[in-house]
Parts: sequence; structure tokens; C-alpha cells
Amino acid sequence: MKLAPLVEPGPELTASDRDRFARHLPIPELGELAQRRLRAARVCVVGAGGLGSPALLYLAAAGIGTLGVVDADTVEVVNLQRQVLHSTEGVGVLKAVSASARIAELDPAIDVIVHAERLEAGNAVEILSGYDLVVDAVDNFPTRYLISDTCAGLGIPVVWGAVLVTRAQVSVFWSRPRTADGAVAGITLRDLHPEPPPQENWVTAAQVGVLGAMCGQVGALMANEVIKLVTGAGEPLFGRLMYLDTMAATAAEVPIRPRSQP
Repeated sequence: MKLAPLVEPGPELTASDRDRFARHLPIPELGELAQRRLRAARVCVVGAGGLGSPALLYLAAAGIGTLGVVDADTVEVVNLQRQVLHSTEGVGVLKAVSASARIAELDPAIDVIVHAERLEAGNAVEILSGYDLVVDAVDNFPTRYLISDTCAGLGIPVVWGAVLVTRAQVSVFWSRPRTADGAVAGITLRDLHPEPPPQENWVTAAQVGVLGAMCGQVGALMANEVIKLVTGAGEPLFGRLMYLDTMAATAAEVPIRPRSQP
């Protein structure tokens, strides 16, 4: 489904912007107007780990004007196999602070908002309400459902990704989506999974492992979904779940419909 652009265009591009984004500007579905939308966009990435790292790098490289980073953890050596935003020198530094420093190196013009705290019921609305779009790059069910429910109430779209060992899922959720012709029925995480699985079935990367290169692949896909939503380009994964099996090198698509529909 083709959705209307999420963000209005910002000011005219500077000469520096034209140089920096010279490989975006000739793309038929992007161009200067879309790049101005990206520069005006405010995107919050919750989680600066395996998925958040590549997503943040590519969002910064794409020219997102304001990037929020929500993460209360510090960088550990065990993270570096997949969390490519961080470095050996950054071990012990808060991930949100490490992310901010790396983004500033990539593009000093980006406004990085550091939220070095855990997203919780008491602060979720305050943190997320200032953004156009949220990227769910976390690795635990309570925070995933908190993001989904909070954004559903605020009407903010969510780009969602999940990885386990060598397999992954990516989708877009939005409680109040818009097309060029008007509003359409919303879809949220609860239309895919109405409730989280029982806690005894939860597993972590520490228990079962996770392929680092796959995290890069999925984080880049999530960044691409953000670009499409912000600019109105292409067809986002709204109403669709992409399922990746990296060891088999296969991808499948599963439709998602609102639970209220038969």
C-alpha cells in the first residue's frame, strides 16, 4: 500500500547538502523534495544495539534531521560482533552517548537527542510524542508492546524488526495511516501478536546466539522503511510482514490485517 508522505519538506537544501546527498537526488522516487522531507524528519530509535546500530547509521547517512536515541545500557565487548555503531574504545560508555558521537562524526548537521534511560510506562509518552516516527529496535517483549501501545495512542508509525539466531522479521505498524486519498484502517503489533508469549518461552541472544551480519541486513531494511514512510516513496511494509531466513537466503511475505476484520 502506498502511503502519503509523513513529513512536510523542510527548507531548501544547502550546497553542502547537495554534495552530501548527490547519490539520492537522481533517484526518481526521491529527489530534492524527498531529501528536504528527510532533513525535516524527527525519528526516534529505541535501542542502540544489534538492529539500532545499522538503522541509526543509515538513517544518519540518509540525512534524517533529528535522531533520538533511547538506550540505558553501556557498550560491552560482547556487543561488538553485531553492534557496529560502537567501538572497542567505547566499551563502558553509554550506548546512547556512543551513538550520538558516531552520528556526529558522520554528519555534524544532525540534531541527536540522547535519551540515556529505559523506556517505561511512566516516560514513554513524554519521550516518543516529540517524534514523527519510531523505530523499535529493542530485544524484549515488554518494551516492544509498550512502544506499540504508546505509538498507537499517539498515532505515530512504528518500524518494527525482530531477529532470532539466523532468522528475522520486519514490518511497519501505524494506528492512523494515511494514503493520498485519506485515512485507512490501522494495523499495530497486536494485530500480528495480540499478546506477548508466556515468559517461560522467552529466549535471548545470550542463550541462543544471533548472526551479526543478519542484524546489519535487517537494520538497513528498517532504515529503508523509515525513508519510504517519511518521503512517501515506494510501498512500505505496512500490512505486510517480511520473513527472512538468512541461512537459506530466502524471504517470504505474510499479510497482516486488523483483528476486527474477518
